[in-house]
This record gives sequence, structure tokens and C-alpha cells, in this order.
Amino acid sequence: MSQLLDHNAVPEVAEGRRAIPGAPERGGFWRRAYCYVMDIDPGERGRGQTRRRLTSRMTRTAFLFILPALASNIIFDWVPMIDGVVRSFFTWTTRNPDPVYVGLENFRRVLTDPEFHASISNMVFFLVAYLLLMFPSILCSVVLFRIRGSTLQYIYRVLLCLPMVIPSLVFTLMWIFILGYDFGAINNVLVDLGFDRVQFLGDPDTIKWTILLTGMPFIQAAAVLIYLGGLNGIGDSVWDAAKLDGVGPVRQFVSLEFPLLIGQFKLNLMGVIGAAITTYAVQLVFYNPSVHSGIITPGLLMYFKAFPNTGAPDYGYAYALGLILFIVALVISLLALKFIKSRD
Repeated sequence: MSQLLDHNAVPEVAEGRRAIPGAPERGGFWRRAYCYVMDIDPGERGRGQTRRRLTSRMTRTAFLFILPALASNIIFDWVPMIDGVVRSFFTWTTRNPDPVYVGLENFRRVLTDPEFHASISNMVFFLVAYLLLMFPSILCSVVLFRIRGSTLQYIYRVLLCLPMVIPSLVFTLMWIFILGYDFGAINNVLVDLGFDRVQFLGDPDTIKWTILLTGMPFIQAAAVLIYLGGLNGIGDSVWDAAKLDGVGPVRQFVSLEFPLLIGQFKLNLMGVIGAAITTYAVQLVFYNPSVHSGIITPGLLMYFKAFPNTGAPDYGYAYALGLILFIVALVISLLALKFIKSRD
């Protein structure tokens, strides 16, 4: 009896494996990450499994299939990103195309630029607005999930995804025609009702709200599908227990559905934070000099510095501003992920 093994105390020996002397702790982050990528057991690391995994026929075939995507990612994503970080410490002009190292001078110019300071308030406005506008997508996914008829739910999902085939720029341009001062449909209706026309596109105080208005009904199909997938992955026993406890629809959302979607919420949250901090595309479409103060964001300022109408780009400034926005988005995303806890 003394030779029997305690299966709970020594899991490696109980399963026929032997711990490697001097190896990192089994639960170490980097070790677990390495073993996860290599698809090997942490207790077997160092016994030739790594070599066999890398040289197996299946691995070579897998690398062959992912090579085009990997090469594209490196060439068009990683190389420009690293190049942008390096170039943020240099300056050059069209007359003197040779980059000159200036250290942190570009960052100093960005951080002391009054226009950059003015653009921060607009960035914060869009960040808060986009965060609040995440909830219509969550509510939409919950409503779709509660439709028990599979056929009807499928029809609604298809109708939800149909607008995805149309570029978002088309919807934006459509709203410009609807909100135009002289020719817009809304202003024409207001005049017929005896009201004055509204400067939706020419007033710096209303332009931010106009941009948000173009997002109606504020439901992102991709986000809804992510949330819906998370809800479908929850066992039926959870909902059966809720029914037995007499949980109502509102309490079910507050106590069950939304807390169980925190993982998917954090995934979409990172995308929303990054998009809100670096946003400039929609602002560029609605831009005109009369609304400059109300529409300028750090992302749009970066665009104007890199592609100015004057033909005198300030690339060093633009690169430095882009790196600052990346760091800000990364820090805010990490803080959000830290303080928002998922529920198992």
C-alpha cells in the first residue's frame, strides 16, 4: 500500500509523466503560452515533442496554408507599424527628403500644440458616445436570442446582416443628402411644418451630434452576431433554472444575460476604444472649414498633417501623433480589461 501514488498530490507521476528538473512552474504564463501554441503537454516539454511538432508533415502543411496570410500580415501590418514607430523620431520635408533624427521633438510639438489640445475634447465626446452606443447591439442580440422559433430567428439574423454588403460610406453619403441645409429632406419637412431650417452640416456645435445621428439605429451587425454566439453557447440549464426561480425578463438581462456576455463585451470594447480614439474617416467626409472646431479629432489632425492641402506635409508630426494615439488606446483598453471581470 505504501507504493500507491496520491493521484491528486502528484498529477505528473499519476499520469505517467515526469517533471523536468529546473523547468518553469507548470502554471507559468510563458510556459503555458508556449505549450498552447505548440499543442504539447507542459509536463512533456523538453522530450523532443517540440522538434516533432515543428517537423511533422501536418505542421509543414499547416505552415504552407497560412504562409500567404502570414506574409501579408508581416508586409502590410507589422512592417509599416514598426517603420512608423521609428520614423516618429525623425523629420523631413519635400525639399529635404533625407530624414533627420530629432529625438522626442515631434512628440513635444504634438503635446504643446493648441490644436491638438482642442481636438481632445472632440475625441472624448466620440469615445463616450461610442461606448454608450454599444448597448443597442447588446439589447438587439438579447431580443434575437429570446425568439425561440429557429426559423424566425434565422430570418431576423439574415435581415440584420443584409446591410453589411453595402459599404458604410454609402450610408454616410446618403445622410448628407438627407441632412443638407438647402436640399435635405429633413429641412424640407421642417419648412413645410413652419419651422426654420437647421444647420446640421454647417454648425460646429451640432456637427458632432449629426455624425452620431448617421449611425441610426446604432446596431452593429458584427457585434450582434458575436453577442448572439455567446448567448447560444450558454447551457439550457441556466435558463431553465431562471424560469424555475421566476426570474423576469428585466432581471434576466441584468443578472444573467449581460454578465454572461462580459467576455464578448470586452472583445468589442477593445475595437470600440481603438476606433473612437483614432477615428477620422467619418469626420473627414463631413468636414468643411466652417465646422473645423467642432469636428477636428486627433485622428483627423494626423490625417491633415500627413495629407495637407498646402502640399507641405509634416510627416514627423503625423507619425508621432499616431504613436501617441496608439499608446493611449492601448492603455485605456488594458485598464478596461483589468477592471471588467468576466463571469464563468
